[in-house]
Amino acid sequence: MAADVALEVRGARVRFGAVVPCDGVDITVHAGEIVGIIGPNGAGKSTLLDAVSGFAPMEAGTIAISGVDVTRALPYRRARLGLARSFQDARGFANMTVREALLGSLHGSFRGGLLAEGIGAGVARDDEHAALDAVEDALALVDVRRYLDTRIAELSVGTARAVELAVLSLRRPTVLLLDEPASGLQQSEVEALAGVIQRIRGDAATLIVEHDVPFVRSFVDRLVAMDLGRVIAQGDPAAVLDHPAVIESYLGVPAR
Repeated sequence: MAADVALEVRGARVRFGAVVPCDGVDITVHAGEIVGIIGPNGAGKSTLLDAVSGFAPMEAGTIAISGVDVTRALPYRRARLGLARSFQDARGFANMTVREALLGSLHGSFRGGLLAEGIGAGVARDDEHAALDAVEDALALVDVRRYLDTRIAELSVGTARAVELAVLSLRRPTVLLLDEPASGLQQSEVEALAGVIQRIRGDAATLIVEHDVPFVRSFVDRLVAMDLGRVIAQGDPAAVLDHPAVIESYLGVPAR
């Protein structure tokens, strides 16, 4: 694997009974690169993200993060290696406030344990101060400050998405997976989303599944088109969108 390859997927196959939503998928994403995945419903795009993040077991193939084979690793182990992802429905703990969600996302990096926190030991205070500083950094990237004391369940779809992206930025990922980040957003929110993604990802290798083709093509380095579980085209966005197999998969008729 090349030194700057952050994510390498080789021959990924996922099977659910007789259904094979991913069938021999190969994808490589380099550090700092943004790759978009497009395709019709049922193409296997979200299943691929599930396989990469450890939520869908693979029947065949391998996955490596920064050169480390994680094919059989549990999701939390992949997260410790720098993998972070969003979901189509902007998941969060509904009863948490935004402040609690942001601070809670950092708990895994605390050096002190439960006892240290309970007695207010110095290491616990240091952890808390570091977390507060990190949250301030995240708020500078995604301005959700006005909602800090609002419960996640009370947020609009767009604001919940923004909070989710702020949480992801706190993880400082090396590999970032985004599953339809523009889904459910108003057009004005979609127009601002590309800039937010650029800010929160840092130098992470970023893989974005998206149905809004004009949105995703506007800022990705490469496009990968999938249909029926397979990659049918990849490369320069303009060339991929002009590929006959891609046109056929979207229109349902052969390209002329």
